[in-house]
Amino acid sequence: MSKIWIPLIAILEMVGGVFGIAFVIWQLVAAQATAESLTFALIVSAIYTFSFIAGLALWLRRPFGRTASLIVQGIQLPKYFSQFLIFMFSFGFDAYVYGTLSGDDSVFFGVKCNFLAYSQFLINVHNGPVGFGFRISACVFLLILLKFKPQPVAPARENCADAASRVQGGETL
Repeated sequence: MSKIWIPLIAILEMVGGVFGIAFVIWQLVAAQATAESLTFALIVSAIYTFSFIAGLALWLRRPFGRTASLIVQGIQLPKYFSQFLIFMFSFGFDAYVYGTLSGDDSVFFGVKCNFLAYSQFLINVHNGPVGFGFRISACVFLLILLKFKPQPVAPARENCADAASRVQGGETL
């Protein structure tokens, strides 16, 4: 099972990381950058860079890749929005369910999908909606990653001929 799912998760994390960084740069160029927007852009770019590194390490089946990918999926799991904080990240593919309470006390439930990269990380949003959701695909990917046990990478063994030539040259092993 991990022969298909682990590479898929790795590709989605790498693609999401690359497109996320590109979207952040595009937003900074399109808008007039302030000190506050640059700070948030650096934070968001660091998260997208971490996603790319996690995906690459998972692709190489390193133990760090599994751990980092668990963190990346954990970052994507909650979708929270209120007047005080909006926190949503997705890398690659995102399908999530949510519930929202609007200003007129109406309740809405829905399902939303995002592709490539998507982020909202905002503080103090005037008249913002209140809601919570969770990423379905992150739940599935977390279960797959928890079952996945990468093998530790064995150190490269030295060729016997190389060792013998070093000994003849006066080196000690």
